[in-house]
Order: sequence, then structure tokens, then C-alpha cells
Amino acid sequence: MTSSSQDQAISVLNNHGVIAHQTDTVIGLACLPIETQLLRLTRIKQRELQKSFILLASSIQHLYKYIQVSDKELDTLNTETKQPTTWLVTANDHVPLQLIGETGKIAVRITNHVGIKSICDYVGAIASTSANIAGQPICSDIYHARAVFGPSIDYIDQNQTPGTAKSSTIIDLCSKTILRR
Repeated sequence: MTSSSQDQAISVLNNHGVIAHQTDTVIGLACLPIETQLLRLTRIKQRELQKSFILLASSIQHLYKYIQVSDKELDTLNTETKQPTTWLVTANDHVPLQLIGETGKIAVRITNHVGIKSICDYVGAIASTSANIAGQPICSDIYHARAVFGPSIDYIDQNQTPGTAKSSTIIDLCSKTILRR
């Protein structure tokens, strides 16, 4: 991600926009974790309201206002993993409902993707989801994202480092149950 594209993405997010971006896994759509923006993202994806979003952050500090964890769980969240790992954790009381999944927990990931890390350094945690219409395949690249979403989103970063192209592992932080590998 170039400095110019990073600045553009940050500006769009800070002005309550939606961006298409590369994550450490797949192409994603993101906004700030604010209820009105999360509802907009739900409409763009054409998905059910009760389906939740993940929070991506560059550091655990960006997640403090969203999660409730013990010191031991905090240590686990801060431990770098070999592959992108999403953790289901207990949410704070004032978290937007669109961030709470069917498990009653919130999904969080400390990203290792340079571009998203840079954005999160400026705006804090971002709510993210795969770039696809509900039930459809995930967009394979930014050109596909532009074709699918066009003017529905406010910015598509064309200077991204590719991710793994595979979904992250999902682990319940409290029980250590692996829900997706």
C-alpha cells in the first residue's frame, strides 16, 4: 500500500465510508465499527442483519474498548501465530450488535498485513468482512470487487500486497476450540 493509497483509505474510513482492501487472507470490505456504518456494510453485502463482522486491529490496544479478557487470554491474543488467526472473545457491554456473532462473542484478529496494519495505526480497529455478496464466491481481486460492488463502496485500494487467499483459522479464546481451520 502506497502512502497515497493509505491516506485515501484512512480519509474514507474517517468520513464514514466503506473501503475494499486486501487482508492477510482475502479481499475484504471494511468500515469503522460504528452502528450506522455496519448497517451500511450489511446492506452492501446483502446479508442477514444477525451475521457479525470481524474487528481487525494492528495492536491489542485498539481492541480494549470492545473486549473483556483475562490476563492469560490477553497474552494469547498478543502471541503471534503462524497463520492468520481470528479469535472469538467476550465482548464489552456497549459493542454494536453487528459485531456480536451467533456465539455471543466478538471476532477479532491482530493483523500482520502491512497495509491494514498501517490503516489501523491511524484509525484504530476496523470492522471487516470478505468482499462478496452473501452466498456468492469471495472476490478474487480488486478488479472483481469493483465489478461486484462498483459505486456501493467508496474506495478500492489498488496497491495491495496479496494475502494467503485462504480464510483464517477461527478459535474460541476461552475454550480453545478450533471452529475453522
